[in-house]
Amino acid sequence: MSDTEFTITCPYCGEDVEIYLEPDTRGVLVQDCEVCCNPWQLRVTVDGDDRWVEVSRADGSE
Repeated sequence: MSDTEFTITCPYCGEDVEIYLEPDTRGVLVQDCEVCCNPWQLRVTVDGDDRWVEVSRADGSE
């Protein structure tokens, strides 16, 4: 696993999905699940050389 590939567990269908994020991507963005097509809100944070991705629902129910 590199710092550009992340495994996300979809908050809707529970499937693990691998995503790619450009090295300079940070902040909040919306992306659809490849399995169930529901929208995720991805929060990308950076601390030094480490990058984390938090995922939540982006359909207004969050």
